[in-house]
Amino acid sequence: MDCCGHEGPGGGDARFDVVKVADGVHAAVASPAYKVNCNTAIIEIDDGVMIVDTHSKPSAARVIVERLRDLTPKPVRYVVNTHFHWDHWHGNEVYPAAYPGADIVTNQITREAMLKKGLKRIQDHVRQVPAEIATLKADLAAAPNATQRAKLDADLRLAESYLREVTALKPALPTIAFEQTMKLYRRDREIHLLHLGRAHTEGDVFVYLPKDKVVITGDALIGWTPFMGDGYPDEWAATLDRLAQLDFTHIIMGHGNVAGREWLGTFRSYVHEMVEAVRQEAATGATLDEVKPRVVAKLAPRHEKAFAAYADYRPWRTGVLANIERTFAMVS
Repeated sequence: MDCCGHEGPGGGDARFDVVKVADGVHAAVASPAYKVNCNTAIIEIDDGVMIVDTHSKPSAARVIVERLRDLTPKPVRYVVNTHFHWDHWHGNEVYPAAYPGADIVTNQITREAMLKKGLKRIQDHVRQVPAEIATLKADLAAAPNATQRAKLDADLRLAESYLREVTALKPALPTIAFEQTMKLYRRDREIHLLHLGRAHTEGDVFVYLPKDKVVITGDALIGWTPFMGDGYPDEWAATLDRLAQLDFTHIIMGHGNVAGREWLGTFRSYVHEMVEAVRQEAATGATLDEVKPRVVAKLAPRHEKAFAAYADYRPWRTGVLANIERTFAMVS
C-alpha cells in the first residue's frame, strides 16, 4: 500500500487507498461511503497514463488527479469507462480539464447507454436527492442517541454536497468507442479492452494487461453482493467463464479490495447458483414471495460468509433478495 486513505477537498467520502498491483499499475481502492465511489485503476504507459473509471462525482476524480502527481509526472492520455453507471463516469469531466487532449474510451454499447440512460439518470438524481435530504433531516431530528445523530449528520452533509455537484455536472462522454476489442501497443505495455458478453450491464468493458497478468473488471466483479438492476444474471456466469480463459493473477474490481484469481470462482459460483436456484423454484410455479426465502436458505450456507467482508456496508441478505427479484423477472 502506497498511501493511507486520502480525503478530497470538500468531499468527506472521497477516500482511497492507493495499492501497487504491478510495476506501473496501481489501484485506488475506494473506502465504503454514503455516496459510493468506484475503484480506479492507474496504468502507466511509455507516453502517459491510462485511468479506468472516474467515480461518482468530479471532486472524487480530483482526489485521484492529486494523487497522480505523487506517482508519476506523466499526463493522462486515456480514460476508460467500464460501464454507464453513475459511480463510474461522473468524474469524467475532470480529466480533459486537467489534461487537455485526454481521450475518454469505452465500447459503443456503453456510450449509447450513457446517452440513452445515463444522462437521464443525472436529471433523476437532481430531482430525487432533495427528497433524500429531507428524509435525512427528519431522521436526524428524531435520532435517539449521539452516535446515530453523528452518522446522520455526516450523511446529510454528504448528500447536500453531492446535490451541489450533480446539479453542476458537465457530463463528458467518451470520445473513442470500439466494438468487441481494442488493443493498445506501447513499448513497455500491452493493453486489451474487451467486451466479453453481458453481465452487470449490456456493455461491460474489461481491461486486460497480459504481461502483468492483471484484469480490471468494473462491476462485473466486485467485493460484495453484486447489483443486478441493469444486469443479465442468466448470462453473467458465461461472461465470467470467458474472462476465466485469460491468464491473470490479480483482479482490480469495481468495488472492494484487489483480489486474486480465486475470487472469480467464488463470485461466479454465487451468480450461477443463485440463477439456477431461482430458475428451479420458478419452474414449480412458486411466487416471488415464496421463492425469496427458499433461495436465500439454499444459498446462505455456501455464500453468505464469502461475502462477509463488507457485511456492514452491503449486507449479503439485502443484496441477494434484490438479485432474486431481478432474476425471477427474467426467468419466470
